[in-house]
Amino acid sequence: MSDSISRQFGRWAAGLTYEDLPPAVVDKVKALLLLHLVAGVFGAALPRAQEIVELVKAEDSRSDGATILGDGARATRQGATLANTEIMHVSGLYDSFRMITHPGPVLCAVALVNGELGGKSVKEVITALAAGYEFECRLAYDFVPSVAARGFRPAPVFTTMGAAMVAAKLFDLDEDGIVAAIAIAASSTSGLNEGGRSGGGEMAFHEPNSARQGVFAATMANTGHVQGSELVIEGEAGFYNAYAGNSEGKLSYAFTGPRRIDLATITEGLGSRYLLETVMFRMYPTAGYNQPVIDLMAELKQQHDLDADDIEEVVVSMNLIETLYPSPEFPRNPDPQDARVGWGTQYFAAHAAVNGGYPVVGGATFGPTGDDLENDERVLDFMANRVRLVPVWGQPMFSPAIDVRMKSGMVHSGVYPYERMAFNFDQAVARMQDCVPGLPGGQERLDSLVELMRGAEELDSLDRIFELTMVS
Repeated sequence: MSDSISRQFGRWAAGLTYEDLPPAVVDKVKALLLLHLVAGVFGAALPRAQEIVELVKAEDSRSDGATILGDGARATRQGATLANTEIMHVSGLYDSFRMITHPGPVLCAVALVNGELGGKSVKEVITALAAGYEFECRLAYDFVPSVAARGFRPAPVFTTMGAAMVAAKLFDLDEDGIVAAIAIAASSTSGLNEGGRSGGGEMAFHEPNSARQGVFAATMANTGHVQGSELVIEGEAGFYNAYAGNSEGKLSYAFTGPRRIDLATITEGLGSRYLLETVMFRMYPTAGYNQPVIDLMAELKQQHDLDADDIEEVVVSMNLIETLYPSPEFPRNPDPQDARVGWGTQYFAAHAAVNGGYPVVGGATFGPTGDDLENDERVLDFMANRVRLVPVWGQPMFSPAIDVRMKSGMVHSGVYPYERMAFNFDQAVARMQDCVPGLPGGQERLDSLVELMRGAEELDSLDRIFELTMVS
């Protein structure tokens, strides 16, 4: 009998060293860490994050604790994890994997807190992040739509698991210890889709809570007194049975491909093929599946010098499941007039068609009404009358096609492949230039963070990272 899924991941992660990581993986992890440090600079200046920071300082202050990003105060392991995740998450500038999981704000916060408290080098932090990202990505890859269809929000469900792996690696847990951390995390994770379906605000705290739960799992495993359930992932009453509906690899929904997978493929190629390289960067403050729609529509408008008044119709074709956010069984209100609240693809296609783009987080505004995007009546009229969304079963996710039909009868078409958003370090740096106008510290801050992360392998501690993210 082959080893359990947890055992295979535990053995691989326990033995993983920085030197084992391919250069492209190191480059990707550094890009992801840079993105979330920039997000942290934005977030630390925002009221919601500041409220959480004040709460943590009141409840969890500890003079020898972990540093709170942007503020410099110190707090307990759990308190700093909560605060730093919220700081990195609140601006909307973060990553996305398989449509609706967002590993970065959680995994990066967990890595910084536990790396600092453990006196780790940045090389060790990068290694832990590689282990956590890869564990989460492989667990989630085929199962995101099926988990969402059961009413669970995949982001916190899978990110708790990734966070436990990052913290376990930074605790220097051995194979058995990591298996225990995985088991505790699997029993500690959750998050419901009702907020995404009906507009509740509790979703905002899914990521901070999943970060704390992941750290809790690794902390308990670090006591050495916990033996993890060997089959906690694939067992009859395990993780996949609870969250995906069965332990046999049957899928209720899939973005593409078959409705059943061999669970052995989850760990296939572990250590030689890294799914984390396909994590994409979310630059606009809207859902991940809207990112390529904005870019593609803006490119078509610029390439063909399109005037919105001359456009008869914009037809956006995208993966069926992307049109059913947050879950194929529990979709949000489909009324396109509600699109401007943040999820509706029609609104963002219309905005790009009318104004030539959409502002990235911190970036310059588009259109005559500036930041007051919801009141841009021209965009709303265009959205209501000239944008059509076409769900396509089996179309690659995050890879929309757009046909712009002109009143003259001409049609301009384009496709935006997902891979264009899976930036490497240099691509991420280039794209983050658009964020500079609103970034506290501006170009100088970004340049300093970029320079730091380019040479991150040489840093023996995380002190300089915290120094460069101070905003108060």
